[in-house]
Amino acid sequence: MPICPAILSHPTTEYLMAYGLMDQFKAQRGFITYDFETLCDWIMKNIMDQTTLLSQLSRLSIASTEVYTNRDKSYEVVKRCYTLFDELSENYQEQLENYGLPSNSPFVHLWLAQTFESALEIYQCMNSRFDIALLWDALDCELWTMGVPIGDLNNTKSITVTHKKAHMKLQFIEAENLFGPMTLKACVKDYGDQSEHKDVFPNEIINSKNQNEVLMKTDPFEYENFKSQLKGGYSITKDVYDQYLIDFKRFTYRLEYLKYYNINDTEIMVKPLMNLIDTFEQFNIDILHYFSIASCAYATKHYLTYFPSKFNLESDKQTYYSDFDITADYSNPNPKAKAFELTAGYWKNKCNHYKQQDYKAGIETEKNVTADDYDYNKKLFEKSVCSICNAKFTYDNPPSLDQQDNELPHTKANRLPACVSCNIAHANRDPKIASLC
Repeated sequence: MPICPAILSHPTTEYLMAYGLMDQFKAQRGFITYDFETLCDWIMKNIMDQTTLLSQLSRLSIASTEVYTNRDKSYEVVKRCYTLFDELSENYQEQLENYGLPSNSPFVHLWLAQTFESALEIYQCMNSRFDIALLWDALDCELWTMGVPIGDLNNTKSITVTHKKAHMKLQFIEAENLFGPMTLKACVKDYGDQSEHKDVFPNEIINSKNQNEVLMKTDPFEYENFKSQLKGGYSITKDVYDQYLIDFKRFTYRLEYLKYYNINDTEIMVKPLMNLIDTFEQFNIDILHYFSIASCAYATKHYLTYFPSKFNLESDKQTYYSDFDITADYSNPNPKAKAFELTAGYWKNKCNHYKQQDYKAGIETEKNVTADDYDYNKKLFEKSVCSICNAKFTYDNPPSLDQQDNELPHTKANRLPACVSCNIAHANRDPKIASLC
């Protein structure tokens, strides 16, 4: 039988393949993009003999765009944004109570609570680089718990967070792992369309001491504010600054522009992700099931083997290989393999194994097959083929007895001959799905 781990690791694809329904495959399209804006405090603190901590980031705001898809592949979005200033609003405590959060919960906890509520309909959270690190201390609390992250603190690929009461899981995926190392601006340009662009904001001039003074002003930022110590010069051109001045006219305070800027960063991530989903969907790849472009490429390699027609060029009229057919015989017996001949010793060991297996499962063993059934089963294995894959029994492919009802013992009436490998794969699973293994 075919071996396709990249395919079988996806339960939906596994089911569709087993039942010959791959034409009904649809990729997951519901997800949430989110992004932090931070305060940067320069501290220049020596924490070890040869290590100096230059600056410390803290959360200023968080925004997200929730994507709800329709049957025709169109989608609708819901946008949210919370800032440090929201913690001082009159209805903040009321919002915390609505989600069962403690009165001293930060705005990130409120966002997470609403995200879990939205995730009843959408399942993945995509973020830009470093944002997962800003969530670490918020993910472990009395309402939800963080699983073991894939990757490390500096390059976390994925984190699964479980709601303790609802037992619902939400997966946070590093979007950069799907697109490759690039800036958000480059990602939107390469994978999005020309109708969207990344806005600008002078993050470096805002810190925990001046945030109120800076963000509550009504005049736009000066061009000098966009000087970057990290980049060693201006972070934007004069033309980009002129566009910023036009955009700012829609807002009264700089804080309002900050929310717009933060939300826009999450909204412009949607189109590139949708384009990437569409690209891989034609090859039956659901990219939101994976957490890196490398794992998508690995899955594509297996799909190329089993569904070559998906990869035929339109100009190539010739079909070189046929697609995988669940009803076909892939047993591929080795003509040189010697037919299996049951020995008394082999059969006795099998009987002891079946007895131990039923004993551990709490099943009565009085009516089990015994060593006295040797002659009967020797003839059975000589005349039969595997009841799961139809392969003949050889010394390369030895036989066993597959329980039909795992609640009953290994009796003559409750077993069929099967390959050892098929028997292990079958277990309590759907027989058609087990036949893929």
